[in-house]
Amino acid sequence: MFRLSCTVCHWQAADGDINTCPECGQTIDIIFDMPEIPLDTTLPGIWRYTAHLPLHDKKHIVSLGEGNTPLLESASLGESINLSQLYFKMEGANPTGSYKDRIATVGISRLRELGKKTWAATSSGNAGAAIAAYGARAGLDGHLFTLEKASKDKIAQIMSYAPQVSAVYRLGYDPDVEQATWANIIQVCKQNNWMMLVTARAFSPHAMEGAKTIAYEICEQLDNISPDVVYVPVGGGGLLSTAWKGFVEWHKAGKINKLPRMVAVQAQGCDAVTQAWNDGSTVSTIPDCHSSISGIQLTAPPDGNLVLQALKESQGWATSVPDEETYQAQAELSRREGVFVEPASAITWAAVQADKAQGRLTGDEKVICVLSGIGFKDMTAIKNMVAEHSVPLITADEILSKAENGL
Repeated sequence: MFRLSCTVCHWQAADGDINTCPECGQTIDIIFDMPEIPLDTTLPGIWRYTAHLPLHDKKHIVSLGEGNTPLLESASLGESINLSQLYFKMEGANPTGSYKDRIATVGISRLRELGKKTWAATSSGNAGAAIAAYGARAGLDGHLFTLEKASKDKIAQIMSYAPQVSAVYRLGYDPDVEQATWANIIQVCKQNNWMMLVTARAFSPHAMEGAKTIAYEICEQLDNISPDVVYVPVGGGGLLSTAWKGFVEWHKAGKINKLPRMVAVQAQGCDAVTQAWNDGSTVSTIPDCHSSISGIQLTAPPDGNLVLQALKESQGWATSVPDEETYQAQAELSRREGVFVEPASAITWAAVQADKAQGRLTGDEKVICVLSGIGFKDMTAIKNMVAEHSVPLITADEILSKAENGL
């Protein structure tokens, strides 16, 4: 069983169809009554952790087999910077290619349980694809409001699931438009009894519980030995703050004996959380976004202050990475690890390199990079990565000469 609790004023109540605290309007947390997390291996996807997911009746589960993504130990990149234990959590292995599937399965399942028929969301791409896919499987209608400059590759995937898609003028680089978009989606959902599914705890606290299963899995895959440091890409902040909650719950369940340090990784030019961390202040809206890293471009991170709280509690830190270093990290992951990710994933590896060079990491830590999405999510970045490479045209007979020359 679970209940609702405000993250600020600590109001509490039984579960209900609300997304924010009725007393102060702040973010709601989902509190589970028992610390134990028994596994139910008869259920699909992440629902094996159903005891700690906010659904009252498992008959409403909508799953595409999400979760249980690989945790790969680095083959060469860790050694290249004298980091002995570097791991990659491969969230691109989820059904629609990103960790957002964990959120979508919980959100769409709860939507069904509440008897609603339609969802509405805003997304730069990955969340929209996940929600649309799970919505299609459940036979639901959906409305996606996306960024004006959203990746065409991501939008094409979303449209394949056939929701109604609209691009919002100036969304993605105008903070006033961000705020107005969220407010208007809230209003239209209330008027029509739709469910708002925005992958932020500030808007969809129940759905976001799905993301904490990343932490559960990391611990299981390490034989319940906690990692030392976990690097997480941060746009809106929901992934890091919810993953931290997952580590805390796994610790309270007695499955690990310590907690990791969390690192928030942002793109320079769109790093409101890092700026607040460095200033020792709360997160403020930044006037514009000057980064091209799709998926983490938010001028007003809705869960930014929850990220700051997680960093403080975990004794972690925030850092920002120039776009060019992120693209270089993406290329390195492909060429040296066989790991094909979008730039918003590769930014964590770029941050690890920078932190090791600056002495923030000694080299003995067990370090996790959360790689949030597969490379196909941003084909423009992939095309740029290989732009200098050409494919020569040869005859069949020339194959032999290549073999003789060692290819």
